[in-house]
Amino acid sequence: MASFADLTFLKSFTGSDTAKITKYVTMFLNSTPKCLEDIKLYHSNQDWKSLKTAAHTLKSQLKYMGVAKAEELATTIERNAGDQTNLDQLGALIPDLESITLQACDELKDELTKL
Repeated sequence: MASFADLTFLKSFTGSDTAKITKYVTMFLNSTPKCLEDIKLYHSNQDWKSLKTAAHTLKSQLKYMGVAKAEELATTIERNAGDQTNLDQLGALIPDLESITLQACDELKDELTKL
């Protein structure tokens, strides 16, 4: 199974402080499902401005968790929604973003048990 989460950046950012790592991972795990739901809702409502904002928010969080593949997708979604270009591609990008992000969440839950 491919690994999506890489906590190298977070460990560097926190000085490998397990309490801080646990705090940030837990915050990510708690906020991500709602953010993904918002992204799907804004897409279905063609609310491009809100979609851009939600993708940007998730992108930043994905960067901290080292989920590069999903971060790239969020960047593309943010840019396309913001520029209102290639909007027809969003229908394929969003499920990929959700799938990779949720797999990373599962990995991060496992990681929390090891800290």
